[in-house]
Amino acid sequence: MTPLPRRAMLRGLGAGAAATVIGLPARAAVTSPLTTPDPRWLVSEEEALAWHRIKDANGPALAGNPAWRAYMAFLEARLRASGCVAVHRAPWRFQRLETSLWPDDSRWGLVVGGQPVRVANFGANCGTTGPDGVTAPLLLWDPDMEQDVRGKIVVFRPVPRPEVRTAFSDSDYEYSTPFDSWPTEGGTVPQAQDGTGSISSAVWDDMTSTGLFVEAMRDAGPAGVVFAMNLNRAATDGLYTFRVPADYGFPALYVDRLVGDALIADARQGAGATIRVEGERVDSEAYQLIAYLPGRHYGTDRDEQIQLRTHTDGPSISQDDGALGLLGVVAYMNRVPRAARPRTLMIEMDCRHFMPGMEQAWAAQDYFVKNPRARDPIVALLAMEHLGQIEYVADGDAIRPSGRSLPTWVYATASQPMIDAAYRAAQASGVRSAVIRAPGRPGVHGRSQGPWYGMGRAAQPLGIPAYGIQGDLGAYWAFSARIDRFDARSFRRQVAMFCRLTGFLMTADLAPLTPPKPPGQG
Repeated sequence: MTPLPRRAMLRGLGAGAAATVIGLPARAAVTSPLTTPDPRWLVSEEEALAWHRIKDANGPALAGNPAWRAYMAFLEARLRASGCVAVHRAPWRFQRLETSLWPDDSRWGLVVGGQPVRVANFGANCGTTGPDGVTAPLLLWDPDMEQDVRGKIVVFRPVPRPEVRTAFSDSDYEYSTPFDSWPTEGGTVPQAQDGTGSISSAVWDDMTSTGLFVEAMRDAGPAGVVFAMNLNRAATDGLYTFRVPADYGFPALYVDRLVGDALIADARQGAGATIRVEGERVDSEAYQLIAYLPGRHYGTDRDEQIQLRTHTDGPSISQDDGALGLLGVVAYMNRVPRAARPRTLMIEMDCRHFMPGMEQAWAAQDYFVKNPRARDPIVALLAMEHLGQIEYVADGDAIRPSGRSLPTWVYATASQPMIDAAYRAAQASGVRSAVIRAPGRPGVHGRSQGPWYGMGRAAQPLGIPAYGIQGDLGAYWAFSARIDRFDARSFRRQVAMFCRLTGFLMTADLAPLTPPKPPGQG
């Protein structure tokens, strides 16, 4: 496929063009609050900060734990207050690991040569020990050798994999709004996608390799595993395994680069160690929260629905704050009279992203598996996650803001009107460093735009128009990412962009926007 001349279009899109929504008459785009959001109805920075403080007060929201239950109660109450109907839970029971959470390390630790070692976190869903832990020889993992790990405490240092991150941060794109300085805007900053040396690449690479190593060790019988990361102290503190493994039978811990260097030297000397993760599997309830903001035809066979989806479980202030973004969208759309809303919003808040084994392990519990006809009225999909984030770089043992706005990835189905609408929405909403991608076709430089990331890819097998928005996450995979790493200004702008895209799909003729279904999907 020959790339379209998008640079020329990019030059022609000014502030006036940004107010025009493709597929609608100019007057409708200018006057309708669906397509040109009324700033008085948008969530304010103060309200956004207040919502996140409520969430932060209880710590990491992992499905089934007290913080998650409090978060879900808040979300449900706000959805009802914002005009949603048929608000209901789709529940099931499961076992979750309960232990102390960073920075409380009272229930996990490591001792080498009689001396305690500083530990950054325990491994998600790992095995547990008694209070005395498990004592065994250390064994340094060598990826180039066949090793017998049974009964050993394996020290694993991730081997950098540049190709893993490339598909996420360095793939081609359709459009990009300018990168700007942060927190004070207007300064000169690098415009290359990875122009600041953000920690995002290193964290993503290191962390995902530990999830893979768990699977490699699952049946090998180690006494324990210590992940000796390539990351500094601040980037490792509270780091939570992703992709999230299913429950496994050996204890696991994370240590930072400097501690890991010493531990590797100990392993080479044949030292012994004692690894400890105390905890219990407790019976818990998880549920998907479903709600509807009625359109004018809700409850009739003429009803068409736009599905809004996000996940509600995660280790940090923003891993799971897409639900707060959706609250902002729903609250805004509720200000529009029902008779003026051509389509219904169907809200799906999922809880399986950080459960043991993630979504694939709980596929039978998916709301649409249990309620297949609920999919029938859905004609488009929007997904929102990881909002209000700040870009960080390493600074010795610490991390600090880079001074540049963090990328906002916007994925769109490969339809030119969908792509153009996404760019215009980002531009009109003031979203800095928005990178618009449409996987499946060459980007502006003729290269691959990489795969779909995030929850928006659920639309692919359905063959319906879709958008997905997410932040870059570098400093947000950890329990240590609390309210001090939240940026209310970018959150509000991202919600404003999503309001525009929701209004666009609520009002547009979808036939020209609908991609062909993949082969075998009918």
